[in-house]
Amino acid sequence: MAQLNDFLDLTKLEPVRQYCMEHGEHYRYAKGECLVEQGNICRWFAVVRSGYFKFCATASDGSLRVTGFSLSNDMVTDYVRSFLLGKPCLTSIIAGMETDVVRIPLNAVREIGLSLAPNFFEYSTSILLDEAYRRYLNLYTKTPLERYRHLLSHCPRDINQVALNELASYLQVSRRQFLRIRDEIMKEKPKHP
Repeated sequence: MAQLNDFLDLTKLEPVRQYCMEHGEHYRYAKGECLVEQGNICRWFAVVRSGYFKFCATASDGSLRVTGFSLSNDMVTDYVRSFLLGKPCLTSIIAGMETDVVRIPLNAVREIGLSLAPNFFEYSTSILLDEAYRRYLNLYTKTPLERYRHLLSHCPRDINQVALNELASYLQVSRRQFLRIRDEIMKEKPKHP
């Protein structure tokens, strides 16, 4: 099954997901509750069971900009800043709706990773960097309509749960522009008799 975060499909990461599912605690985040707030170190690694998280960065005008999502069955944490570097997050990871997860302390993931393979961290980091680089290039080479089509093709069921203003922010368009994009997509869908 295709996912928004394609790097999560990798088989080398499956043991981490399995460990979390078998040994983690079930937790429910209320809409608006943070897995981690910008400026703090993330302490959790989680698998999203239902609902979703949005990654938000604060713009210079003080508004929150959506930079990414973790949808159902995705793994979620601040991998680069908190996990690898032990530094505070540059984004907040916020539940976009009531979101159920299974979570374990981030330190447990370090231990699991070391026990899996000596090059686990280098491997997962290179895959994440490749994903981030492709998204960066997509901002310059694809239109918002093309990026929205990508979202729909990779996670059609889950993306319908996401608030319109959050999708607009992620695509870097106004809400009005997003509604036009969504209307255009709806016109493209074949009509069923």
